[in-house]
Amino acid sequence: MKCICSKFVLNFTILFGGAIVIIGGVIANDTLAESRTVSSETATAEIGKAAPAFTLKDTDGKSHNLSDFKGKIVVLEWFCPTCPYSGGKGGRSIHNNGSVKDLVKGLKEVDPEVVYLLVDSSTAKMRMTPEELAKKDGGMKDSLGITAPILIDGDTSVAKAYGAKSTPHMFVIDTEGVLRYQGAFSDQRKTNYVLNSVKAIKNGSTVEPTYVKQWGCGVRYQ
Repeated sequence: MKCICSKFVLNFTILFGGAIVIIGGVIANDTLAESRTVSSETATAEIGKAAPAFTLKDTDGKSHNLSDFKGKIVVLEWFCPTCPYSGGKGGRSIHNNGSVKDLVKGLKEVDPEVVYLLVDSSTAKMRMTPEELAKKDGGMKDSLGITAPILIDGDTSVAKAYGAKSTPHMFVIDTEGVLRYQGAFSDQRKTNYVLNSVKAIKNGSTVEPTYVKQWGCGVRYQ
């Protein structure tokens, strides 16, 4: 899978299991999207600092503001309906193979109040308007058994603010709104870094690791 980079700056991610190289990057464009607002004070998310504020509409048109969830642990998962590691139909898809369902179940056992949100920034990749993408994602929720809201990042500003590079790319935000973990969904075996991070937050212990190189399909920016 590959994405276009506006400045020919390429980021390489190697999937150790399948030796697949993913090229990620950015392409600039002026696309109006009414589905989001992003804090201009924070350019990129950093571990140990407040997570970038945002307001995004989901596939049903409902707005979700990060500040609405203060006091709760928030997990963000970058999502793409066609990525074979994300919302695709194959066995590697974390939604199709049950990995996300298992994660959410585990998270709820640790903390029933945890908030799990999907963010779809693939308008450029799929050549769709935010409205078209919301309709497509809405139709896929039932087929994949997705119960979490899918937020539409129409002009990829939220992806830029968080530095999201792949689908999936995970972010764990604590009850004070501080980013505590970002990176890979799992080691593609038994270790789920998101679940371990939430357990650490609930136990009042140190989140370790705070970053693991993400894998999946590259995010293409507007």
